[in-house]
Amino acid sequence: MPTLRGATKSVLPEEPEEAHRAPSSQDEWEFAAYHPDGYMAVSAVRNDSGELVDFRWVYANPAAEAMMGMSLAFVLGRGIVELLPDARSRGIHAHFVRAAETGEPYVDEVYFPLANRERWFRLVALKRGDGLSIWFNDITRRKREEMETSFLAEASHLLTASLDVEAALHELARRCVPTLGDACVLQVMDSRGQPLLLETVATEPAQEALLAEVVRRYSQDSDEPGLVGLLLPQETPQLLPEVTTPLLKSLTRDAEHLRLMRVLGPRSLLAVPLRARGRTLGALVLFTFSERSHEPDDLRFAEDLGDRVALSVDNILLFREARQAVAQRDEFFTVAAHELRTPTTSLKLNVQSLLRGARRGETGPMPPALMGKLENIDRNAGRLNALVNELLDVTRIHAGRLRMDLEEVDLSALVQDVAARYELPATQAESPIHLELAGPAVGTWDRLRLEQVVTNLLSNALKYGAGKPVSLRVEASAGLVRLVVRDEGIGISPESLPRLFGRFERAVSDRHYGGLGLGLYITRQIVEALGGTVYVRSAPGAGATFTVELPRQANT
Repeated sequence: MPTLRGATKSVLPEEPEEAHRAPSSQDEWEFAAYHPDGYMAVSAVRNDSGELVDFRWVYANPAAEAMMGMSLAFVLGRGIVELLPDARSRGIHAHFVRAAETGEPYVDEVYFPLANRERWFRLVALKRGDGLSIWFNDITRRKREEMETSFLAEASHLLTASLDVEAALHELARRCVPTLGDACVLQVMDSRGQPLLLETVATEPAQEALLAEVVRRYSQDSDEPGLVGLLLPQETPQLLPEVTTPLLKSLTRDAEHLRLMRVLGPRSLLAVPLRARGRTLGALVLFTFSERSHEPDDLRFAEDLGDRVALSVDNILLFREARQAVAQRDEFFTVAAHELRTPTTSLKLNVQSLLRGARRGETGPMPPALMGKLENIDRNAGRLNALVNELLDVTRIHAGRLRMDLEEVDLSALVQDVAARYELPATQAESPIHLELAGPAVGTWDRLRLEQVVTNLLSNALKYGAGKPVSLRVEASAGLVRLVVRDEGIGISPESLPRLFGRFERAVSDRHYGGLGLGLYITRQIVEALGGTVYVRSAPGAGATFTVELPRQANT
């Protein structure tokens, strides 16, 4: 059982009234004989100078005999310090002396191992003649439950407070000693079965060094499975309450392994596998070297702790795998976008050259059907080029490489330029563009990135405008410039609004509307990089209004 530390209780419990009664010769101990709590009567033992040096047993009821594991016949007439030397080392004897000398009751909850078992008792010692009446009951289970609850809560916090699972496990292994044992080995593997962490901790530095050497030699450097190099089953919890030499011979791999384990000198051992989602991620192994021995309750608690460790490790490994997958995806996007950019740019330039030549009549009369196909190729090449640029922007944003080249820009003039370029698409969508420009709206921004914002919002409005007018309004104040883009189209559902500016998000089916779902995400990243904000107001069937607010001086 775990080593615990007690706390003195200040509230005096109810005392059996018989404790103060002067018993007759016939019923002297009748009041305590059948009491469920343990009761002992002891008389003072003094030296020649009158100093109280010990207490001699006068009586112990059956409950006391059971709790102490000693019979009345065995203890009668013998001293407390003689039979229970820990009473002096743990300070209990001094409290008994004070109670006998002053008459002040002694009330406490004390940790006191008996028969190599961890035990907690609640004591009430009362002066009785020249000795004491001592009432006590076993509170080991309650104290154990308190310890387990506290330890598991601390372990859970430790394992979830950081993504640095190695540091958390290192600290957890340290906390296991001496609370759960005299030594701990915590071994964790990653999802590929490769070592992630191996911690060896012991109460004594010499034992810790020897344990680390045993683990290194017979676990890490061995191709054969085994917890701490011992030939124990890997998939099931193991409890060895008494580790004998014959047992060690059956568990060790060779004579040198046996020698090292005998020098280490484990008294008891328990081991639990760390399992999550049907696979073993490692093991938690606890040893005792002192007189204490592990019990079934210790194994149960270790299993609870092991489950939490395994779940936390599994979650961290899944997170790391997901993060690695995202990094690989972004790397793929970057490479793919760069590879696609050259041919798409070349295609668009060649198609535009053919179109200019055809319109000037340089290649002779161009059949209308062929002219229409060239224009369609030009539009799709432009769309493909825009998608490639969006992919590149996303990878730059994710890598923190979205650079801003600041210069003085008139947002009103920029909006006019973008609207002029979209005159043909607006005519084709039957969505006339209305501009409301009060005058110059000058600020220090990145011209190309700000143009990208206006382009994204305008193309978005034309796409979802349902053939109705689209308006762009620019407003300026002393320190702020506002761009408002409004369409009267299909609108956006309330449940879609919170995620609208997310990466690869869309409020409508991609089957009916093209795109990667990156335009608004890129828009928000650019606006925020310029120190501004962007938001939307919309309702289904009532169109959408996107508002961009920018400080005149970008604070990038």
